[in-house]
Amino acid sequence: MMKKVIKYFLWAVLVILVAIQFVPVDRENPVSDKNNDLLVVSQAPEDVQQLMRSACYDCHSNETVWPKYAYVAPISFVIVEHVEEGREHLNFSDWATYDREDHPSILKHMKKAINKGFMPMEGYIKLHADAEMTEERKALLNSWIDSVLETYNPVEE
Repeated sequence: MMKKVIKYFLWAVLVILVAIQFVPVDRENPVSDKNNDLLVVSQAPEDVQQLMRSACYDCHSNETVWPKYAYVAPISFVIVEHVEEGREHLNFSDWATYDREDHPSILKHMKKAINKGFMPMEGYIKLHADAEMTEERKALLNSWIDSVLETYNPVEE
């Protein structure tokens, strides 16, 4: 009897897994003006651009590179949700559309998240080894963020 229950349960799980593959998920990158992008606006050096694109841009820009596993449910649901949430919090593609007075605090928050190891997320790093933040990479981003911060008149917080 127990074997029959397990068999039916496994068949039900299989049917559900197949069925959810047909649930539509929007993986379309929004169109954006390249002139609004943080890396363009700040004229970031090539090494910073490469690092940001490998460690940050999949979740925090309109230039997400969707990996093959992002097309398999239920993983696709989680990835799309993370990207949408990341873009909501900070979207580098829309940098120039943010209030200029907010830029310094956003950059400081970004620096803090990187230095404390909150970003990139651990799960992302496990799937994208090139996104790992070594001390050298953190130093590169910190230096670049500091140089960008110098271009703003500090706003008292």
